[in-house]
Amino acid sequence: MKYRWFAVLLTLAIVISIGACKTRKGPIGSEKNPVQLWFMPLKEEAVYQKYAPAIEKFLEEKTGLQVETKLAESFIDIVKAMGKKKADVAFMNTLGYLLAHDWAGVEAKMQYLYGDVYTTYRGEIVTKVGNGINKPADLNGRSFAFTDPYSAAGYLYALKYLKDNNIKPGKILYSGGHIKAVEMVYSGAVDAAATYHEHPGAGGEAKDARIELSEKYPDILGVVKILSLTSEIPNGPIATRKGLPPEISGKIMESLKGYSETPEGRTALMGLYNVTGLTAVDNSVYDGVRNVVRQMGKEIQEMVKGGVPYYKTSIEIGLD
Repeated sequence: MKYRWFAVLLTLAIVISIGACKTRKGPIGSEKNPVQLWFMPLKEEAVYQKYAPAIEKFLEEKTGLQVETKLAESFIDIVKAMGKKKADVAFMNTLGYLLAHDWAGVEAKMQYLYGDVYTTYRGEIVTKVGNGINKPADLNGRSFAFTDPYSAAGYLYALKYLKDNNIKPGKILYSGGHIKAVEMVYSGAVDAAATYHEHPGAGGEAKDARIELSEKYPDILGVVKILSLTSEIPNGPIATRKGLPPEISGKIMESLKGYSETPEGRTALMGLYNVTGLTAVDNSVYDGVRNVVRQMGKEIQEMVKGGVPYYKTSIEIGLD
């Protein structure tokens, strides 16, 4: 029986591989086979639509390559696309990168900078003012929202925070995003939630997901407070898929770095991801995150529900 299943999977892999070849013909960067640059979904689609075309145009002018941009529907879509060679380069989050590296050979090339110098950020635990939660122990028995299982700040480091403080929430939910997690606290849908926390600005102003909601809820900084911060997390990378020719990767990275140093590029990256610059990076920078995963008693693929069978079938073999 196991040999029959192996034959079926092998046949499917061959069929899908042939199908993939049909969809991407010609040299990478040519008109028929443009470099596929994917963006992670951190903010609303309108922000991507505002800035991505300018990035695409800049890269094409500077590299002489044809480039096509795409907004991923989810963080896991980027991992899948990299594994299937549908994406060549991608703006990724930290935990998503680790998954993609381990299962698809993706390599970090550039790392985001916040405030021009910071290569790390933190997660934060937020709660509503006046709901009786004033210290970590007060979270016991209360409802708690993670963002999603692919977020370092909104899940992995928040999970470690709960474990380190011996906290057992009464109910756990997944909001589906940082902004939604904060909004759930604001509305009272949950008692507390995990989200990201960047280093404060020059004037000491807060820089987190609450700010993204300040126009919608002008009083949010007075209603939703920061209870605690997690340990430092390395900023996410711009990464390339396995097998992307070095000359293509080099041109794209050099041009992205150059773009980040222009006024237009700085505005675009700030608008998309609150990023103020880019710096070279390699895979070893993320070893600390791997250690956190191991401290949780897991492997990276186990941090995601269904991770082991999913990645074995979906990325190594190529199934949807």
